[in-house]
Amino acid sequence: MSLKYEFSELRTSVQAGLARRKAQSGQQAEYERADQSATNLWSYQLMLFLLVMIAGAGLLLPFDGDLSRLAVSVQWLPVEILKSLTNLVLAAPYVALFTVIIAVCLVRRHRLRGQEGYGLKIPELLQNYNRLGTIAGQSLFGISAILGAGLIVNILKYFVGRPRPFLIDSAGPFGFKPFDFSHAYVSFPSGHACTAAVLATLLALWFPRYRFFAYAGLALIASSRVFVQAHYPSDVVTGFAIGTVTTLILARFLAQSGLLFRLGEGQLFPELKNIISRRIKLQGA
Repeated sequence: MSLKYEFSELRTSVQAGLARRKAQSGQQAEYERADQSATNLWSYQLMLFLLVMIAGAGLLLPFDGDLSRLAVSVQWLPVEILKSLTNLVLAAPYVALFTVIIAVCLVRRHRLRGQEGYGLKIPELLQNYNRLGTIAGQSLFGISAILGAGLIVNILKYFVGRPRPFLIDSAGPFGFKPFDFSHAYVSFPSGHACTAAVLATLLALWFPRYRFFAYAGLALIASSRVFVQAHYPSDVVTGFAIGTVTTLILARFLAQSGLLFRLGEGQLFPELKNIISRRIKLQGA
């Protein structure tokens, strides 16, 4: 009788365990479906942003010539300072910087692997090892965003062939020469503004608390392209839109793939999966 009772209790316990596991599996599947729906590449916020930027560029287009002449005539100290900052958003230095960061992180990870005790998975060493990988991954993401957005901008430049503002008296704002391939006819859209938007979006993703300042500061630097007669206002707005949307779509794609970012339902900006800002300590360095 005791044996029969114990067997009954065991069967009940197993059935309860299976029921709990089934419920947990169903809940996990539900979470995964929710995550999958939350990490769609496109979202209504992106659509709204893009429509606003396109509308802004379209509204500026008829006034590009007048605004360009006005910008050149401005003699104001803040504008002169802004002109001196215009090349802070060149793409090449940031690609080089991120490449160096990746190389340093890989070297330091290799050194961590060789340290005594790593095989025992000492928590501090393992944490630093993982963080270095995260920094390298985010740097590679930065390079991909800059190059990807830049590729889109440069293809558009040669397709459109818009003259730069310094040709306003001879060619005007709309003297298009598609596939001209000369420096004078690649005004639309602005590559500098595109890079500025990529950098602003990277900072917004990495340091969400300073998102507004990142966009405000880099949008201001992007506007300097008008004052140095390199681009019309609509060129700058379009370039900034391309840089922002391209970087966000790439970040959302990574979140969808479970890499570097996570994205909740209704979020426009993905969140970092791992901490990258904490100071890295390397034993024996």
